[in-house]
Amino acid sequence: MKRCSKCRRRYTDDSLNFCLDDGSPLFTEPDSDPTLVSPTVAAPLTPPWAGIPSQPSQSSQSSNRWLLSAAVILLAVVLGIGAVAFVYSVNKWYAPTEGRPSKSPPALETKTPKARADKSSSPIVQPTPSRVPNLTGEWNMVNTIEKTSYPAFAGLRLGYRLVINQTGTEFTAEGEKVSENERAMAAAERTPIHVTGWVDLDGVGATFVEEGLRRKTSGRFAWTVTADGNYLRGTFVTTAAKSGGSSVATRER
Repeated sequence: MKRCSKCRRRYTDDSLNFCLDDGSPLFTEPDSDPTLVSPTVAAPLTPPWAGIPSQPSQSSQSSNRWLLSAAVILLAVVLGIGAVAFVYSVNKWYAPTEGRPSKSPPALETKTPKARADKSSSPIVQPTPSRVPNLTGEWNMVNTIEKTSYPAFAGLRLGYRLVINQTGTEFTAEGEKVSENERAMAAAERTPIHVTGWVDLDGVGATFVEEGLRRKTSGRFAWTVTADGNYLRGTFVTTAAKSGGSSVATRER
């Protein structure tokens, strides 16, 4: 089971890596384990005499009174010794001695305006933002149809040429379809395609509109970028015969 990281849609097809709605990457979601039901434990039998309070003996009551009195006396002695020790330490701390100045409580440390000024004048180091790939340039893209509602399209390889212009994390691209199954198309057969997308550290997502010879179709791309920034690999979906499959793009050098 896979789930989209943005729209939270679930997919049972483990071969999909990107959401068919918004192009976001999918992550694997583990199946929840069934709830374990703990076995019922029988309540222990209670003997009939358990609820009957026992009567304390007279000797045990006398012993308890003696222990309580001893504890009160011991607590009073400890508190008295502690009070005497505290008073003695306070008097010793503040009492002046011969040849030595009297001690005074340590003064609280305060920050001077100079110290605050020095601290405020220190440079603040801003974190360096992570850089996203720059896709600006000419690209050759090949889409391979793997799923379609029209069997004649199955396995078809469609080649496109794109020119991408990126600003920040957003980009646009203009291009046209130039080949079918590696056969170069004549100028009259080529159809324009318009792409709008975005780039982040997780990958590249885009939507497109293709102006076909008979009608317009639309769809989405979901790519990942290689470390050198010269290859895009991912998937595509289109409204043309509800088709989809793999998409690979290579930057021209």
